[in-house]
Amino acid sequence: MEMIRFRLALRGWRSLADVIFLVLVNLWPYRRNVILINLARCFPNLPEKEVKQMVTGYFRHLADLIVAPFMISNLRRSELDQLIRYENISLIKELLVENKSIVLMASHYGNWEYLLSLPLQTDCQVLAAYSPVSNKVINSWLCKMRSKFGIKLIPKSEWYRQALGWCSKTPAMFVTIADQRPPTSGKYYLDFMNRKTFIQSGAARIAMHRNAAVVYLDVTREQRNGYRFRFSLITPKARQLGEAGIMEQYYKALETTIKRQPELWLWSHNRWKFSSRQGQKPVNALNLS
Repeated sequence: MEMIRFRLALRGWRSLADVIFLVLVNLWPYRRNVILINLARCFPNLPEKEVKQMVTGYFRHLADLIVAPFMISNLRRSELDQLIRYENISLIKELLVENKSIVLMASHYGNWEYLLSLPLQTDCQVLAAYSPVSNKVINSWLCKMRSKFGIKLIPKSEWYRQALGWCSKTPAMFVTIADQRPPTSGKYYLDFMNRKTFIQSGAARIAMHRNAAVVYLDVTREQRNGYRFRFSLITPKARQLGEAGIMEQYYKALETTIKRQPELWLWSHNRWKFSSRQGQKPVNALNLS
């Protein structure tokens, strides 16, 4: 009976996402021009037809993303296990045994809402940032929903300060969505997806401050709503690689991930909003002290 209930519920959520997809394609083409421009510039050798197919694939993915928080909040652990597969979890366990805190560098790729289930995979405290909404009732409900598996949510405005100052006798995991666009064009950039890309290196700075292990989260969609998350080590000690080295390795890995299944990245985000200005430097000019 539980399996039947799960399959019926999944079919219902997918049907709702299908309706949202039709709205996005036919009635409200959300940021379509931004998506088209981003894809065309990142894949300059692809014919126009293939770029437009990517746009359609992205809208299908976006519709599933919109539904995901509500779907996940209604899933039991046994049902969640049918949609998520964590690979190389032994790496995380080994680092924790060595008493190392971990900065997990995730991305706006695939379905990052599923990372709320990470506490089910580890024996350590898992912390992540969130963006509060203005309505206190809705915000409270969202926090309760997203923390149902034990993750500790920290408001985005407090994230950096609390992550640096977090004190515990046992190691912790700091989940970071590390491909954020900086609030201004910033001083540093790197080459990413065939484009000059300004970066935020807050995740690397947290790792450097704590001398944490840095782990990249690779994501593969194996079925609709179903993902494989694989952990790979960037460095066991952040200070050995340095801030610039961490960010270079992260973006190199992310580019490989994106090119495997391009439609799963957040193309509607205006990632390349800022233009160049005098005095900016490539990422390898970052202060490594």
